[in-house]
Amino acid sequence: MAQRKKKPSGHKIQALAIAQHKNEFMRKMKYIINTSCGEDIYSLIPPRILDKVYLIRYHSLKITVAKGHIVSEKMMADVKETFIDELKKVTIEYPSNGFKISLTDFMTVGISMYSISPLLEAANIPNANKIKLSLQQYCMNEKIRNGAIDHLLDIIQAIGFGICNMETRFYWLDYMLTDPDENKHGLDHHIRIYTEEPKKINVKIDGVSRPALQLGWAGYSHGMTWFTLKPSQLNISDWLNDQPMEVYIQSHALRRFRERTEGIYCFAAQYYIYKSFLKPNICYDSNHNLLIEYRIMNSKAGYFRFDIVSNIIVIRTFLFLTNSGTPEGDLLGKNTGLKVLDKKYLAIDKLSSFMSSDINKNEQVNKIFTDAGCQSLFELHEMLGNICIMHSNQTPFTLMLDYIGINKTVTKETINAE
Repeated sequence: MAQRKKKPSGHKIQALAIAQHKNEFMRKMKYIINTSCGEDIYSLIPPRILDKVYLIRYHSLKITVAKGHIVSEKMMADVKETFIDELKKVTIEYPSNGFKISLTDFMTVGISMYSISPLLEAANIPNANKIKLSLQQYCMNEKIRNGAIDHLLDIIQAIGFGICNMETRFYWLDYMLTDPDENKHGLDHHIRIYTEEPKKINVKIDGVSRPALQLGWAGYSHGMTWFTLKPSQLNISDWLNDQPMEVYIQSHALRRFRERTEGIYCFAAQYYIYKSFLKPNICYDSNHNLLIEYRIMNSKAGYFRFDIVSNIIVIRTFLFLTNSGTPEGDLLGKNTGLKVLDKKYLAIDKLSSFMSSDINKNEQVNKIFTDAGCQSLFELHEMLGNICIMHSNQTPFTLMLDYIGINKTVTKETINAE
């Protein structure tokens, strides 16, 4: 009677997995070295040197939650999955012959190869000079490594921005090389996730208590930044002192902002709030209300209207550039006769309407908006290509021309272009 085979022990399974991982690592290293160098340099490297490279290698990306911070299991799973996908998409090119590998392979195998030359320095082996010269010339120069690190940092920053939301929670990530867990050698690419919620307050305006959130942004290079503005930045000269004031935004204003900037990713729209508040441009509306310009890639897209209440700045609403209550929106209404409800009906009071592919093709439409100082809206479709999520082949502008009388002669004023 045939004896039943015993299942391999856990120790044997682990040893097999380690051996398979090492074989795959060596296979990739051989492929990278020989393909980029154009000849079999790998076979000239002694096995003991290759074994040492594997021992002190760079490990796969490690993502953890920073101490004292809380991130949900779902968020962690989403972040890890996104990192894996993005690292596979990005390729690193070797300039010698245009050979490319994924950023995943470079950050593990490719960057580990940089230890070969120092290891050769300490060993007296034949062909050492040829090996070092070939590696340094074709596949291990600093430009390749620095470019790969830049790609990694771009991904880290983009993922952090992508999960930030001013209405709920901010996230930011950092990156460092750390020692691996016990019983392992080499280095870990270690990414830590940090998080913080905006402070919630109730502020009384015109006798009504209104909920508001502290306004800020988080990023790889600076962590959490809470916005503050000085009276001097707001062109206010008769204030008692010039101390920085915290900035809050009403929940209502965030809803309006979300509605009126539809057409691009929410995180991208919010990121440009941060950029707009770094160096705020201040003006007044016709009722002498203070306005802060909202810019996307330096193109004006609207305004935040705010009040100063008990030494804090409270944003009351967001006005898209064509909305009544902005200098441009009021002039557009004066030139065309369009009122608030007309603009809403025609859907020209939100960014998505200016994301259509034929936005620049109608000279009459262009002139109407340019005369009102809204020419920046025509720049946005081209600039926002990567973050535009609403593309349309039809626009509301033909309807607008019919609505106001396409052949109607209107005496137009123009707002000064920047």
